Amino acid sequence: MADSFQEFRDILQTGNLPADTSQFSEACQRRLLEALAAVGTPDAPKKGDIAALVRHLLRREDELQGGMPQTIKVPRTSSFPNREIWRQSGINILGEGSDYYLISADPWQPNWLDFSEQYHPDNPVFKEETRREYVDVAGDPFLELVDWKKYRSVGQREAIRAVLTAPESATLVINLPTGSGKSLCAQLPALLRSQNAGVSVIVVPTTALALDQERALKPFVNHATAYYGDESGEGQQRRKEICDRIRDGTQRIVFTSPESLMSSLAPAIYEAAQSEMLKYFVIDEAHIVEQWGDEFRPEFQELPGLRRDLLRLTSFTTLLLTATLTESCLDTLETLFGKPGPFQVISAVQLRPEPSYWFALCESEEIRKERLIEAVYHLPRPLIVYATKRQDVRRWKQDLLRAGFKRCAIMTGESSSLERSQLIEDFRERRVDIVVATSAFGLGVDQSDVRAVIHACIPETIDRFYQEVGRGGRDGKAAISLTLHTTEDLEIAKYLNKNSAITIERGLERWDSMFFKKTILPDRRFRVPVNIPPSLQLADIDMKSKKNQEWNICTLTLMSQAGLIEMDADEPPLRKNFESNDAYQKDWKLYRESRFIRIRDESHLNAQTWEHKVEPIRKQRQNRSYKNLELMREALRPKRCISEILAEAYTIPTRAIPEPRKQVIVSRACGGCPICRKNRDSLFAGIMPAPISVWQNPKLFVGKELERLLAGDKLMLIFYESMEEKSWKRKSPQVFQWLREQGIRNLVVSREFYSTLIKEPNLIPDAFLFLFEKYQPILMPRIPTLIFHPPGKAIPHNYLSLNRTSQAPLIIVLPVDTPDPSRDDRKLIDIFSGKSFMFDHFCREVSL
Repeated sequence: MADSFQEFRDILQTGNLPADTSQFSEACQRRLLEALAAVGTPDAPKKGDIAALVRHLLRREDELQGGMPQTIKVPRTSSFPNREIWRQSGINILGEGSDYYLISADPWQPNWLDFSEQYHPDNPVFKEETRREYVDVAGDPFLELVDWKKYRSVGQREAIRAVLTAPESATLVINLPTGSGKSLCAQLPALLRSQNAGVSVIVVPTTALALDQERALKPFVNHATAYYGDESGEGQQRRKEICDRIRDGTQRIVFTSPESLMSSLAPAIYEAAQSEMLKYFVIDEAHIVEQWGDEFRPEFQELPGLRRDLLRLTSFTTLLLTATLTESCLDTLETLFGKPGPFQVISAVQLRPEPSYWFALCESEEIRKERLIEAVYHLPRPLIVYATKRQDVRRWKQDLLRAGFKRCAIMTGESSSLERSQLIEDFRERRVDIVVATSAFGLGVDQSDVRAVIHACIPETIDRFYQEVGRGGRDGKAAISLTLHTTEDLEIAKYLNKNSAITIERGLERWDSMFFKKTILPDRRFRVPVNIPPSLQLADIDMKSKKNQEWNICTLTLMSQAGLIEMDADEPPLRKNFESNDAYQKDWKLYRESRFIRIRDESHLNAQTWEHKVEPIRKQRQNRSYKNLELMREALRPKRCISEILAEAYTIPTRAIPEPRKQVIVSRACGGCPICRKNRDSLFAGIMPAPISVWQNPKLFVGKELERLLAGDKLMLIFYESMEEKSWKRKSPQVFQWLREQGIRNLVVSREFYSTLIKEPNLIPDAFLFLFEKYQPILMPRIPTLIFHPPGKAIPHNYLSLNRTSQAPLIIVLPVDTPDPSRDDRKLIDIFSGKSFMFDHFCREVSL
């Protein structure tokens, strides 16, 4: 594949643009060629766009050539930048002719960024330094289902094993960093458990992400899996076919938004649950459930009620996936999804090493504007500019347009689903270089090569800041985070932070209004409307907006956390049960504008109850939110490495009550921050921590034949002689089949045997494999286990302990001459008093 810089020189001089840009391996080359191809069309780039893209090309080539400045001739025509625009882009004109400029690009080192002369902010991003590389780990046989041999990370391996051993109706929070393979933790178990029949629902925040997931699974599921709103004839047919497959058990997996799941998809999901075909209920980006602000999605807070109602019909596992889990978020998820069934968290938190962090206090809005325009001229494409307020987003878009940047788009909470999908597609297809957005942009956006994220604001929490910075460097390569802030921004952040939680007076007012209009259902549930104003006062009487409905839902969530109510749901109305479409639409409107709840505290309307039960929860959330803002303020003028600040935000302490909770430890990383530059500290990336098994009582199965052989014991030894090796090789497929049928899932084997099992995954397709030399029982799921103990190795004494913490059976296959671990002068077979067999005897006993 050609990516010759000389070839590019020729193209710019001749103007002969290639029709096919795929031959160029560098994304910046393809982006520039595609932009130039649009010259003369309605989508033509402006001169600032071209200048920045040429700068990207030059600076990338500089870094590829070890920092040696490269030159290129560009046309001196009306469609290309003039001398002043080249200068603004940090480009030198080294020579010129009547029809060309000979140019080179300087590294960017603005005097308003501390230490920019010693540490050029743009060098690592144009060099595309690799800063994150997860270490692959040994796989399990069932990875063959998605054509994998190894796990992408140790966190992914332990998460998938935890999913596959989850007890009945359990909820598992999976907290893994970006790029570690979080999506497969839901997709692989879903495919495994639907090989005969079944469906798993995976709720994603955007249609674009649903389509991305569908494309990724296309080799393994040959029909549509993304369910989204599309009122074209083709779109309606697509949705109908998905619903039909869900009902007959052949859909396997469906990706959808919470809005679609709570509306048109719900009837089919209820039917799947009634026929016991619902396997997994998954929420991707689960931290959205707690979030408030421009990106608030009330339907995410309705999902717990829907889950609870579906669990009345069948058992399934709930998975909550996130890369940014705070203590406050975990508390909310536990409140909403913790019952029924056990609730656990599996974490392998490693901070992102890709971003370098730069902060600049701007004395005025005008100075910030100058610096933002300068940064946009100099930084690589694609890039994102974040603002807090929607009007600021629109203003920045106009400022960029006036500065010469047309390949720019905006997204706010007001953007429609169609506008969002179109923007994400344009961003992915390199038709847009710059996105200016509120925090509404980010979730479900998996653009891997974003190199720069600029904040023209102060986010109200360090969590929002880190999530938005996390849009950059998702491919593991260096990215830059630049924050341009003013003193006024801090006041805006404080206001937003303070107003993220409803007061108990206003909350009780809203609840009183909703409960007054309740409908009593026969099974002790209530239907309450969420589209009514909080009071009949003049200021409230017309409050029937979407924002008012969101505040009502937020009130119900707060009450649920305080234990006053329990969120619930009900099966949606079905068209077949109504005589007319008008009657159906009327009932459907009532369904969508209502919520179903159960009362847990009969004094729920009492102001004192709200003072004693709701206020502590509200204050706790507010205090955590305030702490989150304080960490954001510290990041702006730090006294310690930003990795310490972020680690404090995402470390979750141990807890003893109401339910025990293990500590979530954060592995620190820093790609460059003000303190590290001041102290001349090196960049560093932490190692992903290895999670341990989370289920004390996992889902396990023990076959009747194995129970008969054990006769109440939990340990059985099977001895073999060297002469039995041929017998073993001949009978091993049958032995494995028997073991599988009897519930054995953990296999501890030698490296040689491991290779055999990986090559023949059908021998025991759903097993977890462990290498004998790395065998650590504490890291293994507590399920039926088989250990192949190799010759010449002493057996640890604790293998034989009758006080093993796991109640699952353990079978050890070992040489007949294995010594007693307590005394070398005698054999284990001679003194072991528990259940034991010789290999051939065992085979006869189980009719093999």
